[in-house]
Amino acid sequence: MSDLVTRTGLVAALFAVLFFVAPPHPAQADDVPTLILATALPPGNPLADQVLHPWAERVNAAGQGKLRIDLRDGMAIANLNNSYDRVVADVVQVSWLTHGNFAGKFQRTNVGGLPFAADHSEAASVALWRLYRDGVLDAEYDEVRPIMLAVLSQAGFHFRTAPASLANLKGLKVIPPSKETGDLAQRLGLAPIVLAVSQSYEALQRNTVDGVMLGWTAVLSFKLQEVTTYHVEASLGTSTGMLFISKKSYAALPASAKEILDKFSGEGESRDLGKFWDRLQVFGDKTVTALPNQTVITAPPEQVAQWRTQAEPVTADWAKRTPDGEKVLQTFRTELAKVNAGQ
Repeated sequence: MSDLVTRTGLVAALFAVLFFVAPPHPAQADDVPTLILATALPPGNPLADQVLHPWAERVNAAGQGKLRIDLRDGMAIANLNNSYDRVVADVVQVSWLTHGNFAGKFQRTNVGGLPFAADHSEAASVALWRLYRDGVLDAEYDEVRPIMLAVLSQAGFHFRTAPASLANLKGLKVIPPSKETGDLAQRLGLAPIVLAVSQSYEALQRNTVDGVMLGWTAVLSFKLQEVTTYHVEASLGTSTGMLFISKKSYAALPASAKEILDKFSGEGESRDLGKFWDRLQVFGDKTVTALPNQTVITAPPEQVAQWRTQAEPVTADWAKRTPDGEKVLQTFRTELAKVNAGQ
């Protein structure tokens, strides 16, 4: 009996020590609202390393005791095909997406990716944010709230071998990044092939396609410089993307946490994100140009003028089939002109 009492006392004492000395979760940490940020990108991705990680660090430094970002790289809990749904379902609270992966949801937002709509990501990203700020895109953001918006690097041509002539690309098979870029490809006589960017390397390697219409960022990310040799720089169109939170998760934050998140959201963050894409575009150009057996050219002005003319019906068709398309297009052009003028 005494042994049982002794053992019972020891067990009780042990639990008491564990409970009072080493609580499983410090109360102070539990009181800080935490948002899980799933980058939906593999570890080491430039966007994750150069933009999303530093952003989370700045928020955490400013939000001590008020807001914490728990950043997760990789695609285990969210990827580029389901990140929107993961955020809306509150599996994670913040994530990255490219709008084109959610067909039909962000038709107005895609104005930033139209062929020849813009030349540089910085100015275009600011213009796109202003459309959101002014309510022009409200119908597409009924469930989520952008933290920063971006127009990604412009697509150029990247061919396995040099075409006979840029003025006659008829019959060449290419992978475009968007419907509108694919429509332009058709008007230029090319044959657009709908494949995921991740399938580009194998398609080029097997000669299934002759080239891709992508930005330098995608070329380097998927190592397409290994299976292409001739590159033509032009503003053939691109994708748009955003870091975002659900409106429900944002509304649930206390005022002090909202204040921190608001401080690191908006036009300034979108401008910096655009600068990142512009830097990657220059880096890609220089990196591939320095490689042996690679040719990188800027499309001649007369060729660009011809392509731009052929892109006009593509833009007109987009404006016609997109809700409020003409208004969105004109507003984007107006804001882009203001940004380029320093306003």
